[in-house]
Amino acid sequence: MTDEKRRFTRTPLKVKAELKTNDAHYCATEISNLSVGGCLLPITADLEPGTVCQVKIILEGTGDVCIRVEGKVVRSPPETIALQFNRIDLDSLLHLQNIIRYNAPDANVVDMEILKHPGLG
Repeated sequence: MTDEKRRFTRTPLKVKAELKTNDAHYCATEISNLSVGGCLLPITADLEPGTVCQVKIILEGTGDVCIRVEGKVVRSPPETIALQFNRIDLDSLLHLQNIIRYNAPDANVVDMEILKHPGLG
C-alpha cells in the first residue's frame, strides 16, 4: 500500500504487544508500525483476513497502563500481521493518540488526521 492511500501517520514503536484470537495467543516484542487506525505486528501466523482479534499494547514503565483494542486482520504477509482497529475504549484511544503524536515526525499532521477521522479505521 502506498503512503498516498494511507489516512494515518505510522510510526514504529519499541513496546510489547499481544494478539489474541479465539484460537490462539501471540506475542510481539515491538510494533513494526502503529497508527490510530491499525498496526503491523512482526508475528508469524496463518490468520485469514477478516479474523477478529484483540490487541493489547503494553506501555512498560507506566504502571499498569495498556492500550486495549479490538480489530481484524486485513492481511498477513510473511512474518507479519496487518490489523485494522475497529473498537477501542476512550482511555485507550487517548493513550494511542498521544503515543502517535509523541513519536510522529510532525505532531500537527497527526492532529489533523485525528480531526478528519475521529473514529477508528
